[in-house]
Amino acid sequence: MNYSDRYLNTIAQMSPLDVMLGAMVYNYDGKVFASDEARMLAEMGDDTFELGHVNSDTYQSLALSNKLVGLVGHSLTQCAPMCSDCAFESHCGADPVYHHATQQDTLGMKTLSDFCARQKGVMHLLLDILENSPEDARILRRWGAA
Repeated sequence: MNYSDRYLNTIAQMSPLDVMLGAMVYNYDGKVFASDEARMLAEMGDDTFELGHVNSDTYQSLALSNKLVGLVGHSLTQCAPMCSDCAFESHCGADPVYHHATQQDTLGMKTLSDFCARQKGVMHLLLDILENSPEDARILRRWGAA
């Protein structure tokens, strides 16, 4: 949630998710992933989100790969069922790696996920503070402006 007019660069609240658009993750073995979560999932034996290898792929081939385009598409909350109608949609994002790991589907049912419940809970808490606690609201706004 952004409390100032400045751009908020918080990956969990981005749509599309900032997978590889802002950074790439290289594993110790040279494998390339769109996010650290994807790398960690591979360490557990699931290479679904491996994009390529530093010895055989160029940045351009990784950035334009069908796999990455699909990941970015599945992170769009504006097009996701039930997310597009949510009051908090503009302050939310969705991680296809998380939904694959928890629901075995990169698109997933975002509104049924723990991620969604956690995001909504945080939003409700922040709105409650902003509405009912002027002193705490001033602190939150000051943090948002920093």
